Amino acid sequence: MWRRGSSFFAGFVHRITGAGNRHLVEFCAGRMNLVNKMVHPENRKRLVYVYQAENGLIHICWKNRTTGNVEDDLIVFPDDGEFKKIENVNNGRVFLLKFKSSSRRLFLWMQEPKTDKDEEWCRRINELINNSPSSNNLGERSGRGGNGSDNGDLQYIM
Repeated sequence: MWRRGSSFFAGFVHRITGAGNRHLVEFCAGRMNLVNKMVHPENRKRLVYVYQAENGLIHICWKNRTTGNVEDDLIVFPDDGEFKKIENVNNGRVFLLKFKSSSRRLFLWMQEPKTDKDEEWCRRINELINNSPSSNNLGERSGRGGNGSDNGDLQYIM
């Protein structure tokens, strides 16, 4: 599901993750609001990025590119989300993040000028949010070496 705030999408600029950058995917995109079955764009410039926290959970964040403030930091639990491009849009490129565990749907309009990365972004985000981190990764990141008991792993996750 999702957590923290109701704002969702921001700007997206895809970059290869560098040594100092923990973002797995990022691009410029504006948020859209659903009103009476129609989506309406917000004017703010935002950066949307995805990263994996030390506990293995995937976060999707929206950062205001003007102020530099992170407006939302949502946790998407494994197998709970789907990110896709909406077809048959008259003006611009619209994307949707929807959650399987609720009726929550979040829309964005792509602010990237080129369309050549759209399919890659959808594929990569879906790959990240729908593949559970292994328990070995959780153990290694917690400093327990992956040999902890099931009870220890449960306590670590909680």
